[in-house]
Amino acid sequence: MMKSIMLFGEMLLRLTPSNHQLFIQASQLNMVYGGSEANIAVALSNWGEKTSYATCVPDNNIGLAAIMQLRQFGVNTDYVIQQGHKMGLYFVEEGHSIRPTEVTYDRQNSAFVDAVPNDYQLEEMLGQAKWLHVSGISLGVSKQARETTMALVKLARQKGIKVSFDFNYRAKLWSIEEAREAFIEILPYVNVCFGSYMDVLTLRQEKRKVKSFDEKIELLKELQKEYNFDQIFTTEREILDDNVQNLSCAVITATEHHKLGPVRVNVLDRIGTGDSFVAGALFGLANSYSLQETLDFALSSFALKHTIVGDFQVASKEAVQGFDLNGEKVIIKR
Repeated sequence: MMKSIMLFGEMLLRLTPSNHQLFIQASQLNMVYGGSEANIAVALSNWGEKTSYATCVPDNNIGLAAIMQLRQFGVNTDYVIQQGHKMGLYFVEEGHSIRPTEVTYDRQNSAFVDAVPNDYQLEEMLGQAKWLHVSGISLGVSKQARETTMALVKLARQKGIKVSFDFNYRAKLWSIEEAREAFIEILPYVNVCFGSYMDVLTLRQEKRKVKSFDEKIELLKELQKEYNFDQIFTTEREILDDNVQNLSCAVITATEHHKLGPVRVNVLDRIGTGDSFVAGALFGLANSYSLQETLDFALSSFALKHTIVGDFQVASKEAVQGFDLNGEKVIIKR
């Protein structure tokens, strides 16, 4: 039986005014489902990777609709539990030009936030898994979610299952001090890490600006050495003008590092782009791509997601593989 990539985290409902309106202007909201680990699960499944997703959604039609969204993309939902009454929400005012995108969370006392480790079938969740992916978001939303995440990670390592972790620090969820404590607890169990130089500074309790991408990579090399990760991946985003950005990325191992980019994109929707990069990297690693091939796929996925509305990366594997990182444009494919 083909083993799967297991992802654990909160699925959210995203509500957004149309046409870059502020909430004070809006008379209606667009609704899509998302959430970091759900976004990754959908992308991987969309590319033909067997994926399972574990979370807790409310026992009502909103929770059922979330499950049906995942099933639509072929994600295994056997380990999604339904209990409680509230779906985690987040509201997005989409930025434009000099105005940044603003995110407001409403996830306190959601079904996922209130679920405890014993609500999940941890052994069964990992029974057919070859990989487990979690993020710092699950460590930060509640004490219970952190306990479940740590229990899963420890069990995965006991079973010889690879563990990947994305720092995904969200300042609106918890303090830097709380995050640092949780990161120090989980990192010894991590095989593959996704993060930025800012995460290194958080761990070191330092505050300073690092300008060049090469300097940032040097900091991440030190983190790789400290925790002996198989790989650590990072992205770089240079904001040029209005919604135009340059995207780069790198991967670091104990013996080598590779850097790729920049690729220039005009941003349609930035949310979910980091998850799309993670999904691309995991897909490459799971399919024994070389590090350079893995970076190519991850950066292509990262860039393409900026052109797709909604949280999910719905571009096909062929579209990602066919993306020209050198920027040659095809206006119409015939």
